[in-house]
Amino acid sequence: MLSRRTALKWILNSAAGLAVTGGNGRARAQGDSPLALRPSGGPPVAIADEFMGLGYEMSSVAPIGLLSGDNHTYIELVRGLSEHGVIRVGGIVADYTRFDPRGQSVADPHNTVITEESLYQFAKFLKQTGWRAIWSLNFAQGTVQDAVSEAQAVSQALGAHLLAFELGNEVENYGRGPRAFRPSSWDYAAYRKEYGEWTAAIRKAVPSARFAAPDTASSVEWAEQMARDANGDVQLLTTHYYRAHQAQGSAELLATPDPRLRDVLTRMRAASTQSRIPWRLCETNSFSGGGLPGVSDATIGALWTLDTLLLTASYGCSGINLETGVNQLGFLSSYSPIRNDQEGHASPGVPYYGMLAFAEARRRCTQVLPVDFDAEGRSITAYTLGHAGKPHVAVVINRDAKREALVGIHDLQMGHVHTLRLMGSATNDANPVRFGDAFVQDDGRWAAAWSETILDGMLKVPAMSAVVARSKESHRE
Repeated sequence: MLSRRTALKWILNSAAGLAVTGGNGRARAQGDSPLALRPSGGPPVAIADEFMGLGYEMSSVAPIGLLSGDNHTYIELVRGLSEHGVIRVGGIVADYTRFDPRGQSVADPHNTVITEESLYQFAKFLKQTGWRAIWSLNFAQGTVQDAVSEAQAVSQALGAHLLAFELGNEVENYGRGPRAFRPSSWDYAAYRKEYGEWTAAIRKAVPSARFAAPDTASSVEWAEQMARDANGDVQLLTTHYYRAHQAQGSAELLATPDPRLRDVLTRMRAASTQSRIPWRLCETNSFSGGGLPGVSDATIGALWTLDTLLLTASYGCSGINLETGVNQLGFLSSYSPIRNDQEGHASPGVPYYGMLAFAEARRRCTQVLPVDFDAEGRSITAYTLGHAGKPHVAVVINRDAKREALVGIHDLQMGHVHTLRLMGSATNDANPVRFGDAFVQDDGRWAAAWSETILDGMLKVPAMSAVVARSKESHRE
């Protein structure tokens, strides 16, 4: 952990001219005029209680000792993100998974076996974290009878910690590729018919069953059709999003807005509003295929994670599941917020710090408040969170690789603010980023080591960093 003096020295060296002053003093960025963050007057957007989420391949549930009530470090890492959240287990491996109650658990991308022991250790994990689960059933290669038996066992084991079942993974692709699971004629109508048959059979055995669908790779059209066709057999609309595939990945892509994401968010919000069914990005991260090493697990990866969480929340999404752990290719994804080794030892990945910054920003805040903010073409985004329409927190993310930013928040009328910074670490190669001048400890817990007090309403944000500024008044509420 860095001392306050060391941290201040690092900030001063990383951003020439940085000053945090009180009284009549003002911080000023060299060479750039201040940007302004102002309330827009638009209606607040509620932040769902279970907004925070993590996503796993089904193979992560199989090993005894990983997602377990006895894995105390892992539990602390999850609890550090939110008191309530959603873990989605499924992914491509769900299409190659079977349930064998008394069998031997196997974690293999093409032959995963979930046992009763696996289920009950996962149930204990959920109970200790306070989170709920979305559980995927093998819609690709399993039978409806298999699904019914598994659904009964999962429902019994997880109880109130089961949020919903999913049928399959990225189902619009089942008729494509060298190993297609359905005929090439597979379309939404064929899917909807089969989905209806499976959900009816499962509900006959498990009357309380809820379903998340259609869980598409990228097809918003199928989610829109599902919303229009809803007849009580879907309780959560879901789709996936990645910035790009690993082969096309770059730091530049994570530093710039993605018009496709805004289109997905706009359309999913509209489908949800019209159908009155909540929606969730149930699988997302930077680059599919396990992320891009040196980018997904660098400072830009943490900043992208923080921005994606805030942007998605601002569209009224009920939650987002950031994919983590060992992927469908059998290796640990570089984009993982939580990393684990073969013995189940857990540690935070770089994106975890972006999630941690979001967790701090939403603490005691229930709304995202619309703002007016002109970044003047730079890679800077800003958000305001609060309660009952009153701003309590401002977040500014500067993904410009070279230029610092100065942002005025006077118009938010937050008064004096305390700030925590998300930034790269110049002193610890094992932990490339830190938040609040602190790293997550070996036991999975985090606490800020140092915060700054800003008295003049001007936030200085060095290149490749973010600041979470909380009003002094909100600390007392």
